[in-house]
Amino acid sequence: MAGSRLEKFGTIFTRVRDLIRGGVMKPEERPLWYDVYAAFPPRDPPLAERNYDIKPVRRILYPEDKIRADFYKTYGTPRPMDLTDLDSVSECQKFILKYQQLERLGKYQEEAELFEAAARALQRDGVILKKRQLKPVTETVDEPREGQRDPTLNIRISDMIKEALQKTETEKS
Repeated sequence: MAGSRLEKFGTIFTRVRDLIRGGVMKPEERPLWYDVYAAFPPRDPPLAERNYDIKPVRRILYPEDKIRADFYKTYGTPRPMDLTDLDSVSECQKFILKYQQLERLGKYQEEAELFEAAARALQRDGVILKKRQLKPVTETVDEPREGQRDPTLNIRISDMIKEALQKTETEKS
């Protein structure tokens, strides 16, 4: 009675409509969106056979994206931010605003010099910025010696299978 569930054989609207017509679904049980869809159907029905125009997605890069990337590379994520407070501004956004303000003044020719000046200006304003401490990649973990390992880790799967086979043979005899 449910029919095919493939998208090729109708839309969700036609399926619900047919369930109501067939008496499987009561009209008062219809979804909230049903009446809106019936009153304002889409111009083109959303069917699987419909040809969609595939447009390439443009890369959107703003000038402050490079500043933001450099900020997070240098300082990391300073601290958690309260997203419920709509008036709060992140340290990164404060840095970008200060960077752009200093850039408009035109005192600095080098980007690195401007970056450092923005950081110093923010620190004078009371924002605490700590540079990220990168851990060296060369650290290795020594393998524990045989005496230090848990004895259960020395068990091999092949040994476990042999023991299980021996148990089943002894149970049979």
